[in-house]
Amino acid sequence: MNSSKPANKWLKRLAIILIIIGIGFRFFNLGHKVYWYDEVQTSFRISGYTQEDFFQQVYIGWPDTVEHLVNLYQYPTPERSLQDSFQALTKHPEHSPLYFLSARFWMQTFSHSVATIRSLSALISLLIFPAIYWLCWELFQSVSVSWVAMAIVAISPFHLLYAQEARAYSLWAVTILLSSAALLQALRMSQTEKSLKPQILHWGIYSLTVALGLYSHLFSIFVCFGHGVYVILTSTWRKQKFLFSYSLSSFIGLLMFTPWLFIFVQNLEFFLKNTESRLVPRPDLPLYWLLSLNRVFFDLNQGISWLNPTLYLTLALTIYALYFLIKTTPQKVWLFILALIGVPGMALILPDILLGGRGSTITRYAMPCYLGIQVSVAYLFTQKMTNFSPDTQHKKRWKWIFYSIIFSGILSCTVSSIYPVWWHKSHAKTRDIPEAAKIINQSASPLVISDEEPGRIMSLLHQLKPNVTVQLMAGSQVPVLPKLEPFSDVLLYRPTGKLIEGMEKIYNVKVEKPYETSWVRKVEFPQK
Repeated sequence: MNSSKPANKWLKRLAIILIIIGIGFRFFNLGHKVYWYDEVQTSFRISGYTQEDFFQQVYIGWPDTVEHLVNLYQYPTPERSLQDSFQALTKHPEHSPLYFLSARFWMQTFSHSVATIRSLSALISLLIFPAIYWLCWELFQSVSVSWVAMAIVAISPFHLLYAQEARAYSLWAVTILLSSAALLQALRMSQTEKSLKPQILHWGIYSLTVALGLYSHLFSIFVCFGHGVYVILTSTWRKQKFLFSYSLSSFIGLLMFTPWLFIFVQNLEFFLKNTESRLVPRPDLPLYWLLSLNRVFFDLNQGISWLNPTLYLTLALTIYALYFLIKTTPQKVWLFILALIGVPGMALILPDILLGGRGSTITRYAMPCYLGIQVSVAYLFTQKMTNFSPDTQHKKRWKWIFYSIIFSGILSCTVSSIYPVWWHKSHAKTRDIPEAAKIINQSASPLVISDEEPGRIMSLLHQLKPNVTVQLMAGSQVPVLPKLEPFSDVLLYRPTGKLIEGMEKIYNVKVEKPYETSWVRKVEFPQK
């Protein structure tokens, strides 16, 4: 392990270039991708509403404009206070509140747009660079490893996707790295500092990062468990004070989280209802795990297939990186990485295997695992490219492998930045929204009727012109049509069979499918 060595000039320059490219990708086309179901839920909550509120107030068959509905229910307004937002958050206790409250203040400060709310995540994602630098320094005392790690996360397609998402995952990634680095720093200072005051300060910093992690994402508890496993396994009988310090600091961090923990327990029924879809089994779990891992380094929106060769190349790189880490670093280094990967990973995998479910196939939930893997890969490349072995051909081979990873990341980021829909936005919920919005927006003055659920209909509304009129109703209702003279077309968006049948029966119309997408139907009225 190259301890305390200055970074190779070429490596540092390359890393700086890649970081600049990564920052550019994070702010490019921020408003281009579909504002999908999960992001719509974010906006409901920061505006002080729930999806149920929207349904009760809007799904009554009254025509309204896109501009009014989006501005009222997706952005903060004087009608709803911070208390209303907090109340909406309590109905979804599975989501920690820090990001959502931050997003509300952000939107109250700046303009109301999709790009604006996503820019908060993009800005937060920039903190991943100093955070992973700090963690790598605490692990390896190597500037070169730190620079390579920053370069890898900069052009990682996985991190780019969530840096442009109005959700908490960029914030969570930062807190994972901060808490991990803070723990290692506290352990190091406990060994080197004789004075008690600096030790208390650094363990206090760790407590704060634990609380920040939990307020960012509930799965941070598994990161804390991983830290605990690491401290237990590395604490000898002479170092029991480390275990005590860790336990006390973790307890203080958890104590700071108790206000939301109390809300979580109070609203446990909402948690169980909101997360029941995660209990539905999914076949071919290992294939989804491989695909998720692959997407950290290479992602062209490829589908599920055992025949995809990049899955096995990524797996081989990961296995070798971990093997090389274990072989060439002290136990206190490799054990930390394995705990960061293994404990959160097992917390996702074991319930799915033993009880059935799909939590382990949801890529974003494994954020700690992928950060640990990326640190391992950064260490592997640094050692292989910069060690003092006389075998220059060996170094060249590893440089070309590193360049391949860079090329894969940049290519993936470029392609995903162009397309409005990507895998992380749920193909079933968003695949035809751009085409549907294009059809509706091309109409001179359309009336859009739908009984689609609020999260999905609002995702469409974000893509429509502000003056488009929409009429929403519950699935068992047939709308009372307004005067049709102002409208050039009457269109149905993702109508249920009951809505189509009711329209045809009551108004003696034909519901046609004149478009490529079946998500938009056209109502043809009888000629008078």
